[in-house]
Amino acid sequence: MRPGFTIALSLRLLTSSLAIVIPLYAISLGATPSEAGVVVVLLWLGNAVGAAAATLAVRDQSVSSVGGFIILGASTLVLGLRAPYAPLSLGVLVAGVGMGLPQPLLSAIMHMHSAPERPFTGLGVYSTALGIGLVLGPLVAYGVHALYGFSGVFEALAIVSAAGVASAWGGREGIRGRPKPPVPSIAAWARALGRPAFRRAFMVNLLYSLLLPVFLSYGGVYAEERFGLSSGEALLLFTLVFLASVAIRYASIGATVDPGRVLLVSAGFLTASTMCITLAPSWPVFVAGMLLFSVPHAMVFPVANFLAFRSVETPDIINTSYAFQASSGGAEVLSPLLAVALIPTAGLQGVFAVGVVVAGTAFVLAARGRDGAPGS
Repeated sequence: MRPGFTIALSLRLLTSSLAIVIPLYAISLGATPSEAGVVVVLLWLGNAVGAAAATLAVRDQSVSSVGGFIILGASTLVLGLRAPYAPLSLGVLVAGVGMGLPQPLLSAIMHMHSAPERPFTGLGVYSTALGIGLVLGPLVAYGVHALYGFSGVFEALAIVSAAGVASAWGGREGIRGRPKPPVPSIAAWARALGRPAFRRAFMVNLLYSLLLPVFLSYGGVYAEERFGLSSGEALLLFTLVFLASVAIRYASIGATVDPGRVLLVSAGFLTASTMCITLAPSWPVFVAGMLLFSVPHAMVFPVANFLAFRSVETPDIINTSYAFQASSGGAEVLSPLLAVALIPTAGLQGVFAVGVVVAGTAFVLAARGRDGAPGS
């Protein structure tokens, strides 16, 4: 659990910082919101490539984690040094590959280490580590940016990547000698998707994952453009949102509340959040909408992931993890692409308005299967 916690924390600190800072950095270089969106697409496209490589070729958590952090460190160092031979788009794409490599197996491995009497512990610890990383990500970026600008932020992330390499290398003994994870199986995916409980969890997570990149990468730009917040203030706001999120995640460890009900409530908060952000007449309402997002941010992914794992037999858990991660990875590539297409005609507010429909659909799906019973 401890190495997994550290890997998840370091990785999420890096990914949250990059997802928020990169579009703000692109805007500072003179890019339009649509052009900044193209750079964001490259980040998530690289993430998908890294995750696919970890699943199809590497299939070793230690190797993929060490490799991913090395790639992240090298790419962020190049971005920080502003090397003339490495344009922003290339650095971002490579950073995305580093982001994706450690991800596909980690949640399943931690889930399988949970005690039978406390089955949510592994995912609770995993999601808490993600939450702490999300708090530290914008907080570190905010502090370093105030002193050293964007270049300093990227150089600081290179240092965090080095710490990630050390933690991943130190945790390799914990999984040494274990059987190599299976190759992705279409038959196992079909068995999982044949279960209504898995399909509901998969779809709710897919819809939430369509909104997450928009929230992370455009929330700050939207705050600057519509309400006049500075880059530093936007980073501080994200820190508050993620601080609330990690507090909720920590409180969920060992909880015995009906997970189907938690998923429903979280989807309700997701809908309310997107409505507030879209319709906000002033910055206080916008900030309230951002803070409301802390609830679905804390609970949708870990609870949907838990319900997905619980809906299948133990031998299929790793392949279930592949399928479930695909719902996140696919959405994280598709969402920025759709945003780039929408922004020139609908603007950022129009993108968030579409998000209201997406969130409402997630709420309806969560309401249809509250019990989340295995195989239901």
